[in-house]
Amino acid sequence: MRRFLRPGHDPARERLKRDLFQFNKTVEHGFPHQPSALGYSPSLHILAIGTRSGAVKLYGAPGVEFMGLHRENNAVMQIRFLPGQCQLVTLLDDNSLHLWSLKVKGGVSELQEEESFTLRGPPGAAPSATQITVVLPHSSQELLYLGTESGNVFVVQLPGFRVLEDQAISSDAVLQWLPEEARHRRVFEMVEALQEHPRDPNQILIGYSRGLVVIWDLHSSRVRYHFLSSQQLENVSWQRDGRLIVTCHSDGSHCQWPVSSDAQQPEPLCSSVPYGPFPCKAITKIFWLTTRQGLPFTIFQGGMPRASYGDRHCISVVHNGQQTAFDFTSRVIDFTVLAEADPAAAFDDPYALVVLAEEELVVIDLQTAGWPPVQPPYLASLHCSAITCSHHVSNIPLKLWERVIAAGSQQNAHFSSMEWPIDGGTSLALPPPQRDLLLTGRALPTGTRMAQYGSGMPRASACGCCTNSAQCRCSSLMQTPMRTSTPRESTSGPHSARWAPLTPTVTIPGWASRRFSCANTVATWLWRAPQGRCWCWS
Repeated sequence: MRRFLRPGHDPARERLKRDLFQFNKTVEHGFPHQPSALGYSPSLHILAIGTRSGAVKLYGAPGVEFMGLHRENNAVMQIRFLPGQCQLVTLLDDNSLHLWSLKVKGGVSELQEEESFTLRGPPGAAPSATQITVVLPHSSQELLYLGTESGNVFVVQLPGFRVLEDQAISSDAVLQWLPEEARHRRVFEMVEALQEHPRDPNQILIGYSRGLVVIWDLHSSRVRYHFLSSQQLENVSWQRDGRLIVTCHSDGSHCQWPVSSDAQQPEPLCSSVPYGPFPCKAITKIFWLTTRQGLPFTIFQGGMPRASYGDRHCISVVHNGQQTAFDFTSRVIDFTVLAEADPAAAFDDPYALVVLAEEELVVIDLQTAGWPPVQPPYLASLHCSAITCSHHVSNIPLKLWERVIAAGSQQNAHFSSMEWPIDGGTSLALPPPQRDLLLTGRALPTGTRMAQYGSGMPRASACGCCTNSAQCRCSSLMQTPMRTSTPRESTSGPHSARWAPLTPTVTIPGWASRRFSCANTVATWLWRAPQGRCWCWS
């Protein structure tokens, strides 16, 4: 080893250092690091996740996984699948667009980057003139509509990324079709939403941040309908039949607007603040989905009261008189709803909610009472807490393997029985010749107290007032939670929190602490006790 300590430059030594100490990435497993974007293809049943390092990962049925890496080390801001094709478009934070394709090579599919493009403005134009905020792939499979910070909408032809300047929708062109009272208001700014009409591909919806929403006719190049709100616009959802538009706003409200030729400027059918009347956070995204039973699903992100829950990361689901807030322990990157893929279907009939957070991917069953989470077959959140040691065990005997599987099944009783809904593709991998285990040890969170309970299982008081949960008066194994908020049930995914008013809280033996740590947990509960908010998981 003394040869590595000699001063000066030695080519032989440098070569040996590279051979002995170079780090080579051999395989990636688990939840991607620093996710930044989410996309889903209803026709392919494939989920796409983009990261801040420029990686694009596609997931389908268990065992179906693709990965692509941009040449630029920039964050992926948006992912959009082209309708009915094995292609997707990614938008990076440097304002560049990239076209990816799934192609068959050697009998297997590969994810390859086909083209890249950066939208350029005229010489001397401000950077905001071409800064892309929204990407809309048209159902014609040949056009991309790009909303920008300047309020203009550019049209790009695929696959060559050729800009069609004669089809661009400028804010001045929209302004001339608005009534006189709307022209005097600052109704424009950046484009917040772009959506195609569910039934008519010749109409697109354009939502501006100042509250203006217009339906633009592509054939006649004119505004057919416009809707003007007094609040800042965040996002838009278009009902499947095209007769209703639901907008969400910065004050925590959402409004329903009828699309009818009877009035060019209709008033909203209704406007509500779900968690009012006190000031609420913005609702940043909303879905309005119809069902065969006649009662729609309203799913939105945010809107929580600023004073009490301003620091929470919540997605709310409202249906048939039930309102549930899913509270996540890390920031929600994006979410989507899996529904009927056939555009000719009369109803959406949503069946699953997919939520991408910074530390986990949660899928919630919307067809089962209570809306339980679905156990994910991949994307395990290995890095959700600090790993202090690890050990690889190879060639596990079959009997031991079956016992491990059975023990895991007993802990997963709270999961939904639904099959994994993201099932695109077919895995061509052969069955593994042997069974291996990776065991990880993790540090307990600060302030954890342990005690013996029951048959020797580690157990502690969730609120930390004593070392034995059986003696704790404020958080026992069976108790009625103390809550002062409205009677609303709130549940979440595997690493998140759940509380239910006026019902007993039942936990199973496991670790407990005052400080939350999602150490590869399978279930989590959160309730209010007389001494404050408590966490408990198992």
